[in-house]
Amino acid sequence: MTPIRLLTTLFGWVCLLLAGCAVESHVAPSAATDVSYQSRLNDTGANALFHYSRGQMLLDDGQPAAAVEAYLQALRLDPQADALRFELAEIHLRLGELEKARRVVEDVLVNDPDSLRAHMTLGNTYFANKQPQQAVAHYRKVLELDPDQDQVRVHLAIALLRADETDQALTTLKELLKRSPESQPGRLALARLYRETGLTHLAEEQYLQLLELHPGMLQAIIELGLLYEDRQEWPAALQILQEALKDRPLEFSLRHQLARIYFGMEDYGRALDELTVIVDLKPDDLEARRKVGLIHMEQERWHQAAAVFEELLQIDPDQPPVLYYLGTVYEQLEGWESAMQAFRRIPADSGLYDDALAHIGYIYLETGRSGDAIVLLENRLAKGTVRPQIFYYLSVLYASRGELERGMQILDHGLTEYPQHAELHYQRGVILERSQRRAESLEEMEVALSHDPEHVEALNFIAYAYAEEDRNLEQALALAEKAVALQRSPHILDTLGWVFYRLGRFEEARQTLEEASRGLPEDPVVFEHLGEIYLALGEVLLARQAFENSLKYAPDNAGLSEKLDALSTHQ
Repeated sequence: MTPIRLLTTLFGWVCLLLAGCAVESHVAPSAATDVSYQSRLNDTGANALFHYSRGQMLLDDGQPAAAVEAYLQALRLDPQADALRFELAEIHLRLGELEKARRVVEDVLVNDPDSLRAHMTLGNTYFANKQPQQAVAHYRKVLELDPDQDQVRVHLAIALLRADETDQALTTLKELLKRSPESQPGRLALARLYRETGLTHLAEEQYLQLLELHPGMLQAIIELGLLYEDRQEWPAALQILQEALKDRPLEFSLRHQLARIYFGMEDYGRALDELTVIVDLKPDDLEARRKVGLIHMEQERWHQAAAVFEELLQIDPDQPPVLYYLGTVYEQLEGWESAMQAFRRIPADSGLYDDALAHIGYIYLETGRSGDAIVLLENRLAKGTVRPQIFYYLSVLYASRGELERGMQILDHGLTEYPQHAELHYQRGVILERSQRRAESLEEMEVALSHDPEHVEALNFIAYAYAEEDRNLEQALALAEKAVALQRSPHILDTLGWVFYRLGRFEEARQTLEEASRGLPEDPVVFEHLGEIYLALGEVLLARQAFENSLKYAPDNAGLSEKLDALSTHQ
């Protein structure tokens, strides 16, 4: 009995009772008539309606789990009430109980195998439960029952794509567009399919056609802009978004996207302009404020970044990523106590907790408290699974104290849990090098590169080792040039310059080492290398100056003193 039938039955009882009252008011009962009481307490219809009504009240009261029990009671009393089953399935879905929702709706198909609503609900439930193949079967049944359901064809295509049936998904969408060429969902799904499978030019065609059919369609504009952004076609991305902004100056999603494109172009000024407009017009847009802070960080404007993040935390103190950024900014400013306060506010259930602990360990190290840092990270390690950064920083701490064996043990432990983590392999290579195991250290660096071919420090390490040993110089050059292309840091330029020197390319070596010396003005190794290059070029006075600079920062280097003595004799 459906809820409607239950209400009808109850209404009938009420009418009978009212009719009875009316009769009694006009006709006196006969003394001979025996009017006995008849109980309705065991009437199944009335009881089913009671439990159904109770379930609705529990839902209104925010008690969905209790409502489920009431609905089940109603269904036991009225097993044919399919409308009630759909309501129950919706409650299960709200509770995230996908399997229970599925079983409830399948019961509908027992009573009505061609229930359109049941097949549609099951298709959606299977899809939500990451079972696209089963979803496909139900979507196809819906289309068999009602071929005009164009939106279901879109659902079917998406399910086919998730089931790795790309060709069938493509065919389904093309058939839909033949039936309904102006279908927004169909063409949008086709564009997404092309984009997801790497056919970006075909995706672009579909987005442009969609905008021709439906000018100003915001979703198509945003996704086409993203496509251009992915391909780093900055002018095209800017054009479509700026045109859209003329008609929608208050569409903040477009301004966010524009800011991201300017950021990708490294045009930080214009990115800030867009974000400032958002913050001015929509002060509660915390994401825009966060991005402003990140741009200040990118430009190393640490004080401005700190001010932005502090203000964000005043608005909403519970923002672990912002606390992490703030701690990082104060680290750069060497405001150790402020950095510690920010990192310590990150809760233990945050995904950034281990990273924050690693930073706290680093701060302890920088402030001469390596023992405290080790205790902190060892305690975290003892509590169970940790992120790889904990293993990395803990090994660095032990290595900084000369405890190389313990540092290696920590890394080996970490690599059992994260065998493909390039940074752990790199640090293992560093400790092997410090343990005078050069061949093994180079092998470990190669392993690091196998997991991350763009690991800059591993590239630099191998290139420098080859240059020092005066072997594999062409390979060393390729590695050093790749490292410099990824990160033009002074110590990497030193490696590249030293490789040039070993190859006899002295002028290139000179230019590269001079740049490195400007970035590392107190590094004795850089100046010693520079002195050797000046000597090779016949620049004796410059060589003397470079060696003297090196000796100033490494006074115990006997080899440098000998070189300077030799230069004096030469003069």
